[in-house]
Amino acid sequence: MNVFRTSMRVVAGHRLYILIYLVLLSCFGLFMGKMQGGQNLEKEVVDTQQYTVAVIDRDNSAISRGLTAYVESMGEVTDLEDTPRSIQDATAQDYISYIVIIPAGYGDSLRAAASDEEELPLLDTVVNYRSAAGSLLDTRVNGYLAQVYDYLSLPGSSPEQAIALADEAMAQSADVELVTADAPPLPDGLRVFAEFSMYPMVAFSVVAIALLLVALNRRPIRSRLSAAPISGASRSVSVMWACLAVGILGWLWISALGVVVFGLDSLATSAPLVAVVCLALFTVMLNGIAIGFLVGQLGGDNAANAVANIGGMTMCFLGGAWVPLELMPDGLTMLARFTPGYWANEAIMGASQSGAAGAGAILGYVGQCGVCALFAVAIFAVALAIGRSRARASL
Repeated sequence: MNVFRTSMRVVAGHRLYILIYLVLLSCFGLFMGKMQGGQNLEKEVVDTQQYTVAVIDRDNSAISRGLTAYVESMGEVTDLEDTPRSIQDATAQDYISYIVIIPAGYGDSLRAAASDEEELPLLDTVVNYRSAAGSLLDTRVNGYLAQVYDYLSLPGSSPEQAIALADEAMAQSADVELVTADAPPLPDGLRVFAEFSMYPMVAFSVVAIALLLVALNRRPIRSRLSAAPISGASRSVSVMWACLAVGILGWLWISALGVVVFGLDSLATSAPLVAVVCLALFTVMLNGIAIGFLVGQLGGDNAANAVANIGGMTMCFLGGAWVPLELMPDGLTMLARFTPGYWANEAIMGASQSGAAGAGAILGYVGQCGVCALFAVAIFAVALAIGRSRARASL
C-alpha cells in the first residue's frame, strides 16, 4: 500500500501536466461538442412572399406578359432598371432573390420551338447565390415555361390560350406532409465530445503513467523500493493499481463532464447507450495507460510529451473524430482499422445513431469496445516484455 501511495504522490507532484492534458484539453472537446453538436436543426418554412423578384421584359408579347405575371405572383416585386449596372448592384448587394430578363423575340422563339418540336429557348436569369430561394424560383419558372411550351404544341392553340392553361395548371396543388427522421437517441454534442475526448484521454494517461514509471525506475527510488519488506510481485501489483487509478481518475473526469453537459437528459431514456459511450472512453483510457507503461519501460522521460500528443492526435484522427472516415482515402481507412481509436469511435457512432438501443446492437457496440481493449492488452504485453528484458540486462 505504501508503494501505491508513493506512486500517487509522484503523479500529484506533476499537477501542471494534469491541468494541461486533462482539464484544458477536455475543455477543447467541450467546446467542439457545443459548437458542432449543439446546433439544433429547425424546420424551415418556405414562404414565397419573402422572396424578392424582378422582371425585365424586352419582348412585350403575350407570352412575356404572362410569364411576368407568373413571376411577380411568386414574391415581392422590386423595380429594376434595365441597365447592366443596376443588375450587378442588385446581385452584389443581395436585395433581389431572382431576376428574369426576357429577351426581345422570346415569345416568337417559344412558339416556333413548340411548333417544330425543338428545345425550349432559354431565359436570361440571375439567381441569388446566397440562398436557395433563387434556385427554387428558377425551377418553378422553368416548369411554367414547359407548360406553356406543351400547350403551344397543340394544334390551333394561341399564346393567350397557352398562358391561361399554364396558369390554371400551375395553380393546382397537392397536399404535402413533412416527414422528419427519428431523433437520434443521444445528443450529437455528446458524440462529438466523446470523439474529441480521445485526445486528452490518451495524452493525459501517457504522460502521467510514463512520468510515474520513469520516477520509480530511478536508481535511488528503485533501491529504496527493493529494500522494502514486500515481495516483487506485490510491488508490481501496487504500481499497476496506481497506473489504473490514475487512468480511472482521468476517465471519470471526462465521462462526468460529457454526461453532465450533454447527456443528462438522455439518462432516463437511453442510459445503456450513454454507458456504451463511457465504456468506449474507458477502453481508450486503457490504451493510454498501456502506451504510457510502454514509454515508461523504455525510460522515455523526454519523449513522453511527444508520444502523448502524437499518439493522442493520431488515435483521434484515425478514429474519424476530425475527418469522417468516408472522406479519407481507402488506404487510410484500412489503416485506421488497425488502431484502437477506430473501434472506440465505431461504438460511439453506433450508440449515437437512431434505432441503436436494441439489445443486439448494444452487444455489438460492447464487442467493438472489447476489440479496442485488446489493443491495450497487446501493447501492455509488449511493455512487460521490454521491462523484463531491461531488468535482466541491468543485473
